[in-house]
Amino acid sequence: MQNQSTLQVDLSAIEQNCAAIRSHIGSECRLCVVVKADGYGLGALRLGSILAQHADMLAVYSADEAGVLFGGGVQSDILVLAPVYGIDRLHPLYRGITTSRVHLVVHGEDQLQAVLEMAGRFGSVINVQVKVDTGLHRGGCDAVEAKRVIETILADRRVALTGIMTHFASAVHDEKMTRMQHNQFGQVIESVESPLPAKCVLHEANTAAMMQWKWSHRDMVRVGLAWTGTVPAPLQGLRAFRQVVSWTTHLSHIRSVKKGDRVGYGGSWIATRDSVIGIIPVGYAVGYPLGVGAGASGGGAFVDIFHGGESIGDAQVIGAVCMDQIAVDLTDLPNERLSLGCSVELLSTRVGSKASLSELAIVAGVVPHAVISRISSSKVKRTYRCEPTTIFSRSMDAIAQ
Repeated sequence: MQNQSTLQVDLSAIEQNCAAIRSHIGSECRLCVVVKADGYGLGALRLGSILAQHADMLAVYSADEAGVLFGGGVQSDILVLAPVYGIDRLHPLYRGITTSRVHLVVHGEDQLQAVLEMAGRFGSVINVQVKVDTGLHRGGCDAVEAKRVIETILADRRVALTGIMTHFASAVHDEKMTRMQHNQFGQVIESVESPLPAKCVLHEANTAAMMQWKWSHRDMVRVGLAWTGTVPAPLQGLRAFRQVVSWTTHLSHIRSVKKGDRVGYGGSWIATRDSVIGIIPVGYAVGYPLGVGAGASGGGAFVDIFHGGESIGDAQVIGAVCMDQIAVDLTDLPNERLSLGCSVELLSTRVGSKASLSELAIVAGVVPHAVISRISSSKVKRTYRCEPTTIFSRSMDAIAQ
């Protein structure tokens, strides 16, 4: 059966975005790229091989996610953000840990003891980074425990301290809180009596902090959304950013409705004039966001309509988003260029399109990551395109020297 829609990822745009981030943070600051949740649904293994050429480190959430990258041959240091208490020797991550390519984040003394026992069993030094909880309260050690954990690591030859990190709770909107977390993190670092190793990197800045505050960059920034060319609203992205993701389908039905007719379940959209309505065979079953159709009070997301490879305009999503389809208002588009099979971009990379990832996320009331990570990987085909570009590459070992 023919695919109803296709998600295309522009790898050359990802490379350009990484270059823009590097230019923004400067040559003395390192770059950690977050590719958790299967690269936000875009394919971590496929993207990891590209991102590894531009980043100093890749970050994932779980040991299994790291195993996919390492087992797939991605050549990068990998940071595992979730607490890991043990790894089987048959797990693909085992070789990464024993060859010092994988860095485990330590969230507390009990987990540290488990990591030390694992190092003893493996007979090799394990790279660890300590997470300090400065206010997000989503894992990590409080200030007192963090100092003890860091001192214990520095005194034990079974582990090597390669980083200390924290995570901001509200870097998009709350500079005061972010500065408070930044200062608390600094106080923990200053409280450690033993000298930190030269290869120990301090990092706290996510995409929002990286964009706004140079003082948050420290030794490394840890960004996820930015490599897609999008930043959280209301922030503005870097000028060189390019959109990475386009989601394409087609018009499957076109019909006319009279002024006063209702469209969709519940009849929430009422035609204020004689109108032309298009049906698109994509709905919430494959991850298109619920609640983004315009109703009686207005609002609504947009899609981009194409004819012969050329955009003929944006069309507003109207009424309820259904399981397998959405309706759009085509009335203002040139009727002579509308036909069944016209290409439709649910997510568009076209500059100026109202169907961009950031615009859809705003209407849906979610962060952009939530839009792309929910698009079904089994029902929506992924494709990748790439144009030649300059490649940047350096390792954590090279940086530490």
